[in-house]
Amino acid sequence: DPSSGPFGKMLADARAARGVTLKQVSASTKIPVATLQAIERDELESLPGGIFTRGFVRSYADAVGLDPQATLARFEARFPEESSVATLLATIEGRANEEFLRRQRTVKGLLWIALLSAPLVVWLAGAVLPDGSAAGGEAPPSGASQGAPPPSAAAPAELSPVEADALPAAPVAAGARGSAPAVSGALTMEMSATADCWVEVQADGETVLSRILRPGEREVVAAGRAIDLRVGNAGAFVFTINQRPGRSLGALGEVVSMRVTPSNYRSFAAE
Repeated sequence: DPSSGPFGKMLADARAARGVTLKQVSASTKIPVATLQAIERDELESLPGGIFTRGFVRSYADAVGLDPQATLARFEARFPEESSVATLLATIEGRANEEFLRRQRTVKGLLWIALLSAPLVVWLAGAVLPDGSAAGGEAPPSGASQGAPPPSAAAPAELSPVEADALPAAPVAAGARGSAPAVSGALTMEMSATADCWVEVQADGETVLSRILRPGEREVVAAGRAIDLRVGNAGAFVFTINQRPGRSLGALGEVVSMRVTPSNYRSFAAE
């Protein structure tokens, strides 16, 4: 009965029959030896769970000559809660994407308001002379030098808090094909993945990304003070920071957290 009894022993027996070691399987699958041992011992509490554990099972089965799909079906029959976890992750991902898109629309809307309001602010400022009289009003006092050049337009007034918050300095996730706004002294991180990789990103304290990053997808995040990053599959995560290639953050299936600031971002760059 595939829904009872040890599951990992089947993989261990298949590996032994082929005469390969755990280190050899690890080298071919890029899965840490400790993770392979946990699979063989049915120690699911030591594994990341969801799509990551399922991916490890498929890769292990393929490496030892078993049918990956049939092996995964047996795994799901033995551990039905893993299928529930995968479904839950998909639901969480969908909700996170909806929340991200909502916030992105809000930021873009505020940015448009600021851009449309800026010319009006400049025009109003330029329509009033420094002494507060309307342009085109009374002539300047007789004591003024007739040869002096006309007064220049007043500098634009300070932006309101709503306009200031909408400027590009605010943290923005640029999206799959977007690019981060140019902000003086800002941090810009471009992210991609070689395998499914759960990523959560906060830019200046605001969550701008929380979803599973698929192979071939790309996200760009900009921040002024700090980028806080949590990755659920460090070995599959690829990034650049301020256009510098990033170093490896860990092994496949490893969960890693990091905080990037203008003063330490170079430590996350590749040698």
